[in-house]
Amino acid sequence: MAKARSALGDDPYSAAEFAERHGLTVRTAEIILKCNGPSKAACDGAARAFKEALAMRKRHWFGDPH
Repeated sequence: MAKARSALGDDPYSAAEFAERHGLTVRTAEIILKCNGPSKAACDGAARAFKEALAMRKRHWFGDPH
């Protein structure tokens, strides 16, 4: 199975690579990767959702319109 994934260029992210790509801490990246499995598409979507949730929380608490 690893060879098939590698041939498609969809090897799982390392936590450091994922954290850098999405501007997250390594610990946050580890949690997202653990919860969403090896799929890069699923993990990328989860990172976008996490960052949007943080932005919504900031707007709620601090009244930031952006």
